[in-house]
Amino acid sequence: MSIVVRLMLLSSLLVIAACSMPFMVREEFDKSSGEYGRMLRWQELERAADTYVAASLRDEYRKRIVAARDVKVVDYRIKSVECDPKGKKGEVTMELDYFASPSTTVKTVVDRQQWRYEDGAGEKKGWRLESLLPEFR
Repeated sequence: MSIVVRLMLLSSLLVIAACSMPFMVREEFDKSSGEYGRMLRWQELERAADTYVAASLRDEYRKRIVAARDVKVVDYRIKSVECDPKGKKGEVTMELDYFASPSTTVKTVVDRQQWRYEDGAGEKKGWRLESLLPEFR
């Protein structure tokens, strides 16, 4: 195979890889934000903090976890999802149904999540939450 053919093949592969990147980042966003919602639903708040919360917010996020120690999330609904793979940011609006012991009254709180894609420079590659756990009142 001549050098020209090899270069053309290589450049074609690079173009295909570059075009598929936004799709892969979007797919990873959907997976990460969905898994985060499931973690909230099953009271896996510490795991959610370790997995998805940006390092700069983890201490403050953990304070919210302590404040929510009596809260039990019973359901959640994704109301809207916006993802900008090229801008490396996303937003999810989620409603969380919960009760706080000893009460059994179910309430709803809106959680507006701000997400940012880390490409490996400062943190592990992936989507990181840049907003705190909502305050359950």
